[in-house]
Amino acid sequence: MAGISGPTRLTGFSGQLDTDGLIKKLMDTEKVPLNNLVKKKQMILWQREDYRSMNTSLLALRNTMNELRFESKFETVKSTSSNTAVLDIASSGTNPGVSNVKVTQLANSASIISEKVNKLPTEKLNLSGSFTIEGSDPAKSVEITITADSTIDSVVKDINNASANTGVKASFDRSSGILYLNSTATGAGSKVKVTDASGTFANVFGAGTPLSAQGQDSAYSVNGTNITANSNSVTINGVQVTLRGQGEASIGAMADRSSVVDKVKNFVKQYNEIVDKFTEATTAKKNRSYQPLTSEEKEAMTDSQITLWEKKAREGDLYNDGLLKDTLASMRSALNIPLEGITDPPDPKSQLRLLSQIGINVINDFRENGKLEIDEKKLQEAINTRFDEVKVLFTKSSDTPNDTPENMRKRQSELGFADRLYETIGAQLTKFTKKIGSGSIEALDESVLGKQLKDFSKREKDLERKLLDVENRYYAKFGAMEKALQKLNSQGSWISSQLR
Repeated sequence: MAGISGPTRLTGFSGQLDTDGLIKKLMDTEKVPLNNLVKKKQMILWQREDYRSMNTSLLALRNTMNELRFESKFETVKSTSSNTAVLDIASSGTNPGVSNVKVTQLANSASIISEKVNKLPTEKLNLSGSFTIEGSDPAKSVEITITADSTIDSVVKDINNASANTGVKASFDRSSGILYLNSTATGAGSKVKVTDASGTFANVFGAGTPLSAQGQDSAYSVNGTNITANSNSVTINGVQVTLRGQGEASIGAMADRSSVVDKVKNFVKQYNEIVDKFTEATTAKKNRSYQPLTSEEKEAMTDSQITLWEKKAREGDLYNDGLLKDTLASMRSALNIPLEGITDPPDPKSQLRLLSQIGINVINDFRENGKLEIDEKKLQEAINTRFDEVKVLFTKSSDTPNDTPENMRKRQSELGFADRLYETIGAQLTKFTKKIGSGSIEALDESVLGKQLKDFSKREKDLERKLLDVENRYYAKFGAMEKALQKLNSQGSWISSQLR
């Protein structure tokens, strides 16, 4: 009996009864209520899992609507460089316009370049001494010690191990025999300095090697104003750029409306997928011939058979589900209510108020269950000729609170369609959380399904205890029967022996 453990029993003393087999058959009947309960519990777990899938789809659609409910995301700015050899655009800004840039100097790091070293990187230096590496902060200088066993490679490694403090990195070019010391920062504030009191550094890397270097700032002008920076990555009029070389270039920043069509298409695509998913879940009827399998039933089946059976068994677990149907109805309503409360321009009739006015229509076929379709030509025309109105249609806000049914209706009509659908989905997601909770599939929380699982788990444990008591009573009775049979057999054998 799955989940039920009892004492180890010895049976079959009489040799005439299959006690274990008989009790198993009796217990199979006794276990019917427990098996039914376990199957109901499995159905709740499947329901919860399917609800989670619906919840995930809704959350994805809400995130998509977030891209259409703010003006800053609704209209982006695309920046370009007229001369990428002078500067590259790293990321577009938010301010349309043109900036004329002239670069006269690039920022670079402080750098010391040694003389040619006539030793292999792994060859022992056969000398001892030390020198100090210093970066921009003298207080964080580090002494590099050289021994007879030191090599160029080990010296480079020691310098680089200390770079977190000094801000100085070393590299050795094997082909040229040159050591490079560079500051990790750029700009006039960057610095590399070698203090070589014992002449150790000069002995290894050449007496003519400079012992100090300083970086330089970038220098450029924007619309005639001179600017310096300690980096080649700078922001010009809100646009992040990388300076590449000396010369002149202009940065063009123009409003980019091309992404609006893609965002609207993505919204419609996800909305239609949810309509299909929710409709399929609420219209698929339960096949009562397929129930969740018990552990004993699974033992008699292959993995593939179990998979196919359970796929059939969980079909229809959300048939005619009220929460899913309410969610679809709420979203449809939100998309069909005309936009109200428009004050600019004063005459609302001259303002876009419905999605159908920009080419987003409900498919005129009842079999499509209210899915949307896009007239891209009409949408593009609206964006090109009435962009500000399209923006209001999606992004308009409302100051009406959500405190009474009347105000809730008023607020919904005043909100732009993106904000409206965003809030509608948010309200439905709250209902999903109350229904299924936010923990694991098997969490015994205070959600509706969590409480049901908690009740089923308690009843399951109670039934298992009762079944164990019943099984123990069966074994006690059959044990007594076996003893009686054994005694009867012994008496029969004695009588037979006396009659011989």
